[in-house]
Amino acid sequence: MSWLALIALFIYLTLGWHFCRTRLAGRGVIHTGVETAFLLLALAVHGLALWPQLAAPPLHFGAAEALSMIAWLALITYLLGHLAFPLEGLQPPVMGLTVLLLGLSLLLPPGHVLTYAQNGVSRLHFLAAMLAYGLFTNATGVAILMRLADRRLHHASASLLVQKLPPLLALERLLFACISAGFLLLTIALVTGITFSEEIFGRALEFNHKIVLSVAAWLVYGLLLLGRRLRGWRGRVATLWTTTGFFLLILGYIGSRFVLDVILHRPGIG
Repeated sequence: MSWLALIALFIYLTLGWHFCRTRLAGRGVIHTGVETAFLLLALAVHGLALWPQLAAPPLHFGAAEALSMIAWLALITYLLGHLAFPLEGLQPPVMGLTVLLLGLSLLLPPGHVLTYAQNGVSRLHFLAAMLAYGLFTNATGVAILMRLADRRLHHASASLLVQKLPPLLALERLLFACISAGFLLLTIALVTGITFSEEIFGRALEFNHKIVLSVAAWLVYGLLLLGRRLRGWRGRVATLWTTTGFFLLILGYIGSRFVLDVILHRPGIG
């Protein structure tokens, strides 16, 4: 268990308490500059905790590293999205997701060593896949919040968290920004996966459950973007397709990594 990850978790918890106090309870003083500085500090510490497993050879990767990296990417996506969309009020659920994912990653055993030969294509595949998973995780979180925000429009007695969420239109724009970028990265991951499999193992990529489910998720997200462009899909239709694609991705990758690393204690390819 990395002490840097524990420090990052402590900062996230502190920020989460602060955001709940200032955004939900309406207490205390909001200092946006100070908040951003501590968020960046937590991201830096968290990134340093991830570096040895994901960047310094020999690379280690499993369910724990995947959850930690997705938590890191979730916060980065929020910070970048905050520059383009009015996302005030989104801080409490974002910090809740970050704390949950990082906390779970600290409870799981470290991942296996990646035994295949490392080259530029395999590293691009790995990076694109993880960035795609992170963006789709964020998109799913936004989709859930959109359903809650939709309830706010129809129920005056909505919870305080729902009342404080950003406008539905801002959440929808963030949702499709995440899905568009994630779809591009997932496409790169699938193409490079085929390429480096042929280079390293001398055979085409095997159509196991992970590949089949990843391709199915790619089709779901692609059809959602096409439906958005041609038919104007939004609202409940968009959130349903988003969560369906995410379920397929999780089942195909994080689920298989959890079974191999935690239950069976067997290393996989990646």
